[in-house]
Amino acid sequence: MIELPNPLSHAYLITGGSGDSRAALARRLTAAYLCQGELPPGGSPPCGKCPPCRKAAAGTHPDVVCAAPAPDRREIAVDQIRALRSDAYIRPNEGRRKVYVIDPADAMNPAAQNALLKVLEDGPAYAAFLLLADQPGMLLDTVRSRCELLALPPEETPPSPELVERAASLAGLLLGGDELACAQALVELELERPKQDQLTALLGETENQVSRRLAGCPKRGAQVLQALKVCRENGVYRPSAGHTLGWLLTQLF
Repeated sequence: MIELPNPLSHAYLITGGSGDSRAALARRLTAAYLCQGELPPGGSPPCGKCPPCRKAAAGTHPDVVCAAPAPDRREIAVDQIRALRSDAYIRPNEGRRKVYVIDPADAMNPAAQNALLKVLEDGPAYAAFLLLADQPGMLLDTVRSRCELLALPPEETPPSPELVERAASLAGLLLGGDELACAQALVELELERPKQDQLTALLGETENQVSRRLAGCPKRGAQVLQALKVCRENGVYRPSAGHTLGWLLTQLF
């Protein structure tokens, strides 16, 4: 389960995972925005027990507004976002925040995205926005840049023995190899022209392998883990293998 940010931003772009996992994370974030329960020392919302948390979980909280394509449409139209934008300037009914969930956000047409941009930039302080997208690259750069990214890992499936063996080899090289050896290995990997899903799976398992060896080289290991994490998060934008592997190398050396 992904750890919720603390403090919460006013807008998140939730990507990766499956539609169900993105929706589940959005429900947790919604409850966190609205939570009014008592928390233990050092704890962070949601408590999951107070009335706002229960209403958020049940989808009945009056301060949660959802936007989705109309039943007979594939897009979220500009009129829907204009209505959402107008609603954002009406104060909450019973909570401290109002939460707007746009799912799927990549169904907004360009006019709708531009209509949303103004309230993302200068909306009231109590308004929070959750944009769920399977293909975040379809969103305008200006919209993406005003949201903090929460990238869920791919749905877990048992890795093949071949994948585990290759990831273990790559992890050992990234942790202990010099720049030339790492560069040669990553170039050879790029020349195989792996598909995006294949590369994501390999780097994800490499991340797992590095985590298991972290005690042996904590400083280099932390650097490798951070670089692999960013590669995984950026994978939702479908960069080329060469771009991903080249970026990985520059972060390590």
